[in-house]
Amino acid sequence: MRYSLISFLLVLLNLNAFGKFAAPVNDELINAINITNTSAYCSIDAEFNNLEATSSNYNKALNWPAVGKDVWYKFTATKFAVNISVSGKINNSSTGTLTDPLLALYSYDATTGLITEQPGTQAQSNNVVSLYKGTLTVGQVYYIRVSAANDVTGTFKLCIDNYFPPIQPGQDCGTFSVLCTKETFTQLNVTGAGANNHESAGTCLGTESNSAWYMFKASKPGDFTFVITPTVTSNDIDWIFYDLGVNGDCSKISGATAIRCASGSGVECTPSYYKTGLSMTETDLTEASGCPAGQNGFVKYVDLEQDHVYALLIDNFSGGNNGFTLEFGGMADFSGPTAEIDVKKLKPCTNNQAYIFESKASNFATLKWSFGEGASLASATTAGPFTVTYSTPGEKIVVLEAKGTNGCNVVTTQTFIVANTPEKPAISASKINLCQGDVLKLSTPFLNLASYHWSGPNNFNSTSQNPEIPASGPEVVGTYKLYVQVGDCISEINSLEILSVDLKPEAMFSIEVNNKCETDQSFSFINASKNYKKLTWDLGPGIKSQIASSNDSKILTFTEPGLKTITLTVETNNGCLSTFTKDILVEVKPQKPEISINQPAFCLKDIIKLSVPAQEGITYAWSGPNNYSATTNAIEIPVTDFKLAGTYQIVLTAGSCSSDPATVVIPAIAKIPAANFYTEPSFNVKFSIPVPITFINTSLDADFYEWRFGDGFTSSEQNPTHIYQTDGVFRITLTAFSKNGCSNAITQGDLMIKKNTSTFVPNAFSPNGDGINDEWVIGVTNLKKYRIQIYNRLGTLVFSTNNIFENWKGTFKGNDLPVGVYYYVIFGTNLSNTIIKYSGSITLMR
Repeated sequence: MRYSLISFLLVLLNLNAFGKFAAPVNDELINAINITNTSAYCSIDAEFNNLEATSSNYNKALNWPAVGKDVWYKFTATKFAVNISVSGKINNSSTGTLTDPLLALYSYDATTGLITEQPGTQAQSNNVVSLYKGTLTVGQVYYIRVSAANDVTGTFKLCIDNYFPPIQPGQDCGTFSVLCTKETFTQLNVTGAGANNHESAGTCLGTESNSAWYMFKASKPGDFTFVITPTVTSNDIDWIFYDLGVNGDCSKISGATAIRCASGSGVECTPSYYKTGLSMTETDLTEASGCPAGQNGFVKYVDLEQDHVYALLIDNFSGGNNGFTLEFGGMADFSGPTAEIDVKKLKPCTNNQAYIFESKASNFATLKWSFGEGASLASATTAGPFTVTYSTPGEKIVVLEAKGTNGCNVVTTQTFIVANTPEKPAISASKINLCQGDVLKLSTPFLNLASYHWSGPNNFNSTSQNPEIPASGPEVVGTYKLYVQVGDCISEINSLEILSVDLKPEAMFSIEVNNKCETDQSFSFINASKNYKKLTWDLGPGIKSQIASSNDSKILTFTEPGLKTITLTVETNNGCLSTFTKDILVEVKPQKPEISINQPAFCLKDIIKLSVPAQEGITYAWSGPNNYSATTNAIEIPVTDFKLAGTYQIVLTAGSCSSDPATVVIPAIAKIPAANFYTEPSFNVKFSIPVPITFINTSLDADFYEWRFGDGFTSSEQNPTHIYQTDGVFRITLTAFSKNGCSNAITQGDLMIKKNTSTFVPNAFSPNGDGINDEWVIGVTNLKKYRIQIYNRLGTLVFSTNNIFENWKGTFKGNDLPVGVYYYVIFGTNLSNTIIKYSGSITLMR
């Protein structure tokens, strides 16, 4: 996939001009992070990230669902194959957080200005993605693009192994791959068990699943170790190591020749493990399948014998067409050709520099040279020597390939930088007069392919382009020097002087309140600052007066109460600052309040209402009898018992200042009188005017009385007699008062008084429900005692009452009586106490 680099750069510059994104430094290809050591390189876990990254202007890679939030890395190929892996969140305890990572590889063609994707073989599992690419061009720069599906961002680990790959191994011993050197390599696409999957019979492995066979001859005896790391860490790797003697015959493969074997299932064990191999610290010679106690994937190292042939069978039990990385260690070595380059430099670091290359290879059949980009001689096939010049400066890689008669192919490289002596570097400092706690920032312009060599006081050394040094004290004062080096070319030394580091000033003051809560209160601000030369107070608004006191202190008064902010700033001669701020509350004692009360005395069921004027910023504290308390300016207390009498107090508080208490006394709670009376004669009389009625007062707990007789007349006597002079129906009200104003009233009636005296007894009535003459009504007045009896013709009593207002309805025991003649007798006593009697008959009609 090809894109125009020029178009990309224009877009990138436009984005940077607007400054919209706080993206990582390697957000775009042009700023890719350079990885220099690519022989089995791995970053630490979660070292890299694509947090806040933006999407590049390039199209998505061939196997990506989308561009995502991509970041870039680069390396220079020094060997023919590379295996790259990105590991994100592989389990819950992982420090990496990236999920579903994506990976792609690119190259740049300077002649066309185009970027080309380099498709490779990829594998992905458990948030780990790996890419293998062969046939790299030695000396070319390749770009690694890392992203994630669904625009996910997170942290990850990056591994790069640039190596010379062995021939793809077969699945049987007879198709083994010859190992010529102990160089680390990665093997991908391990799948299938070959024609015979029982070659491992008699060992801890048993049957092969996905096997790879390797063979080598020991050219140097000694201890020997290796480590096998699966490219997908959830894969279960097993292996067998055979000693085939000096002949190296595959027909000799058997359990007897297997000198080490490991078939544990570490990825399923607790704790789990996935690496396996030979170790200098282990003592066991074999590890069985499963998870027996004490197994960790490693067994004891092997002492190789010179000229013996050894075979290594690696089996991926998990499958999935995945692979592994194989690393070797120990003093023993493999038999194969050697490749070594001897280089001499002529007039280095000048415009006339040249290089003499000569092969020091041994045990080879053929040689092949590649002298790198811009070389006057591109390639050669003899040992040399060859004098080569270069048309362009920069990093160069010379490659020498030596092939042996046994099929081994060994390649070595010589990396160097063609450059002139750099100019004396310009250097600068963030400050030459520092404050304690500052950071001294030294800087110099970027120089391509340069290394930086800083030195200075207190044994300071740094290889950073722009180092930063905490200014902890005078030990950073002095001369700082820098020279830069490009390849073997070293610049002149430049230097600068850091003049001083002032002790860190410390602003501090304390506060004392004078005449607290009084109107003439003042505040003493006592300076306790250190290491300063100049001092400034910021007192804010509302200052009534200020007096300077000793040691740069202040005495202040304020125009009004409230929250005040005071700031003190101290400074050294170099301008080092320290600031300290405090808030204070200016308070004044509230005035003693005046309590308002709703009435002077109280009875049960009254409400005591007390209040003081409401004020902003004031809190209220009431207290009183019966454990009473309240916090509002106005209170209401229902009088429910006699215990509420007594002294009530309120205190007003503003901040920490309180008023003098104000009090009010509630006198003893009085009882409420119980008003009651009866009349003589009683109300159950039909009177005619004029009629005297005597009112008998039976009230309790009363001292004064008020009578209202219903006809407009009143009386304050205790037991009055009132003569009614008008007719009507009257209701009488008696109000009883106590001395402290408590009162109670009762109303009784109805008192019926007619205009004229009458004695009228009807001789007939018709209780038929038509609303006319349905009841037998007696019209006898001025009888203070009254009784009537009604009989049927058989002499049976069918109605009797003492209430002249109770009329007969023609019923007996709730049942209608038959039509007929009935007899009545009326007994009574008039107002003159004369006994009277009336009798007669009455006809009941329906």
